[in-house]
Amino acid sequence: MAVDEGERAGRLRVLSAGGGVLGAGILVGSGTVLTCAHVVSADGSHGAEAERSLRVDAPGGPRVPSGAAHVVPGGWFPGPLAGGAGGDLAVLRTDWAPPDGLAPARLGPCGEPDRREVQVYGHPAGAVDGLWAQVRLAGRGGPHREWVQLEGSQAHGARIEHGFSGAGVWDPVARRVIGMVTAAYTDRQAKVAWMLPIEAAARLWPDLAPLLAPPDEIAGAPHPAQRTAHRARLPSDRDQFALADALLRVPQVEEDGAAALRRLLPPRIRGAIRTSSRPRLQVFYLVQGCVDHRDGRRALVDALRLLDDASAPAQCALELFDELWPAAAEGGAP
Repeated sequence: MAVDEGERAGRLRVLSAGGGVLGAGILVGSGTVLTCAHVVSADGSHGAEAERSLRVDAPGGPRVPSGAAHVVPGGWFPGPLAGGAGGDLAVLRTDWAPPDGLAPARLGPCGEPDRREVQVYGHPAGAVDGLWAQVRLAGRGGPHREWVQLEGSQAHGARIEHGFSGAGVWDPVARRVIGMVTAAYTDRQAKVAWMLPIEAAARLWPDLAPLLAPPDEIAGAPHPAQRTAHRARLPSDRDQFALADALLRVPQVEEDGAAALRRLLPPRIRGAIRTSSRPRLQVFYLVQGCVDHRDGRRALVDALRLLDDASAPAQCALELFDELWPAAAEGGAP
């Protein structure tokens, strides 16, 4: 997974007084860090959040000593899992000097969850320096009314678990942190978690609001209304089955149940495609997986042309793509 400097910005760890990793944090300004309330109160002292000794540091890169941190007055919003009404947010202040090159995170609103793919960098046991998890915004829901559900978008790779709490959710299209991980589902097979959108955090702690870039100032990022309209042009489930049936009529696809076609797709797409022993369902899953990616249409059309650019069934399939999934509706979630 490619990492740019925007993804690195603002990434912190929250530590106990003894140096143990409690979770992640987001540096959002000079000396200001966002994390989860339950990370701060990980020892169960929900009522003594301002008295707990905390430290922060930066994972990876040049090592600098950690620094003390404390919850700011008015910056404590325990979440539903701790019996609170807030979104599970704690605002920390620190005099710690970050290493050269570590800038505050660029923040932006999440907007409407539209199944776009995002990335999270957390610190689970066994990987306390951190690793990436790739997830998709599934929709609003969960224990808090403003949380957004995250679901794993790859068959392999890390799941969000203990150690990811407080981590920023990075939108690679908007190139902004749009949320903070708050909880993970206890079923380890499910790859489901939740985040607090940044705009919801700003409603809890209004001093955060001036740091958010409005959607129309984020280079390359469509406004949520544009994203909704974009998804409305994507092929429906019925259309996706029609495309799958057209692909199955291509001899090379029928022979191996689209195995070769799948191998020709980029790893970021083929890794998230579900599998089935039934050929028609397998090809539908392949089409569905491409619909869920920004460049999925182009990738699937290019793969088909590499596999077979001459037969009549392949030409018919390409014509059906132009009809049901035109290039103007390229890809799915950004």
